[in-house]
Amino acid sequence: MITQQTTLTRHPATAQLLAQVRALEDTVAQLEEEKAGCQYQIEQYYRLLRGRVGDLLTELLAVQLQLARQRAGQTGRRSDAEAARGWQERLDSTNRVIQDAIAHQPVDLAETAQPELKRLYRQAVTLAHPDRHTADPDRMAQATAFMMQLNDAYQRQDFPTVRRLVQDLTDGRLFLVQDDTTYSIDTLRQWLQRLTDRQQALQAEIAQLTAESAYQYMTNGTDLTAHFTQLHTALTQQLAQLQR
Repeated sequence: MITQQTTLTRHPATAQLLAQVRALEDTVAQLEEEKAGCQYQIEQYYRLLRGRVGDLLTELLAVQLQLARQRAGQTGRRSDAEAARGWQERLDSTNRVIQDAIAHQPVDLAETAQPELKRLYRQAVTLAHPDRHTADPDRMAQATAFMMQLNDAYQRQDFPTVRRLVQDLTDGRLFLVQDDTTYSIDTLRQWLQRLTDRQQALQAEIAQLTAESAYQYMTNGTDLTAHFTQLHTALTQQLAQLQR
């Protein structure tokens, strides 16, 4: 591998640009991990929600759909027919989400494994992020597919799968990670700009995720048992009103 001194001799700006890219890559990897952690908390809340009140939600939507269909049949108005289709879509979507939650229960990961899981995730993001490979469409497609698998496993706290994916990546079984010395100055500048854009986008996405009520419930010390009990009572009352 060419040393940094040789790189500086050939291209005075390359070493500086590469150092900036590496530093920003680390920042972006940390933000990706933070975003995935926020998404995990939100998904945990909705899994709990579906487990506690999923049946009530489904029944409530089914009654809303029945009432909307009756109204559409009585009035014949297009707006009422569209409203009925909207309730059907919400019912179908809720059923799909509940089934998905049942099929993809998160792993109860020990706290001692959390630091290693985060380290492996950041390592993989740094090596395989699609922004690294925009000059090679095939490699970029492979990196995009890899990141989808990695993010899914990380959000489910699936430590064995994350570890296997990282091992496959470092062993070159997925695709070869491009050597630093193959990047031109123009490529590094474009890469740095993409990383800057990605950093800003991630910061905005994290701000939006942490503002969601589901995230707040999971992280601000809310008594979730009492919360879901109150929600169950409110939904039961609402359902009784609709049925009457």
